[in-house]
Amino acid sequence: MKTLTFELFANLERLAGASTCQVEARDDVLTVADALALLASERPELASALDRCACVSGDSIVRRADPVPADGRIALLPPVAGG
Repeated sequence: MKTLTFELFANLERLAGASTCQVEARDDVLTVADALALLASERPELASALDRCACVSGDSIVRRADPVPADGRIALLPPVAGG
C-alpha cells in the first residue's frame, strides 16, 4: 500500500472541503488514470469533475497513461473560464 496525495484547486477544493485529499492505493494502482479512478471511487463528490482536470507532478503536466509519480503527489487543475 502507498499513500497518494492529491492537491485540489478551485471547484475541486470547494467540493472536497479541503486543499488536499489522501487515499491509500494498492500496488495495482500504476498509472495516473488508475489513481484518478481510485480517487473518484473514494470521493464520489469529485468524480464528475476529474475528467476535465489537468494532472501535474512537480512542474510538469502528466498524462493519464503516465506512471503514478514516485512521490505519490498529483495536483489537479480544473479548466479555467474567463472573458
